[in-house]
Amino acid sequence: MTASYQGHCHCGAVRASFETRRPAEDVQVRACQCGFCRRKGAKWISDPDGHLHVTAAPGAMRRYRFGTESADFLLCRECGDCVAVVMQDGAHWLGVVNVRGADIAPFATREAEPIDFDDADVGARLTRRRARWTPVTIVEALPSA
Repeated sequence: MTASYQGHCHCGAVRASFETRRPAEDVQVRACQCGFCRRKGAKWISDPDGHLHVTAAPGAMRRYRFGTESADFLLCRECGDCVAVVMQDGAHWLGVVNVRGADIAPFATREAEPIDFDDADVGARLTRRRARWTPVTIVEALPSA
């Protein structure tokens, strides 16, 4: 059975829906140790067999790239919350959702496992993401209530 977890940034302009067949307790919550993620207090989840759907009001989402510039951090222009990170892989998109930035229960309050990717080159990052990140759909439209 597929479970769906909903969340959104503080102001509600950027929304995330994470779908997985795994029990919530089996979904690993990770805390990247890069400067951006530590400052934001980000906690990430993914499921390569699940699906992530990000919806943003027109013009509400900003993409931010840094470091290796191999992924886009999806930020709300209004409140500044980071909701997800995505990368394009050929014709497909893969991503992880920030359960703290999107306030997705039951994951947001769980302890996160610290993960450090500083020593990984771009090739290693892409390989890891292809194996662990979630297929994602991004839509810029008015979110439904």
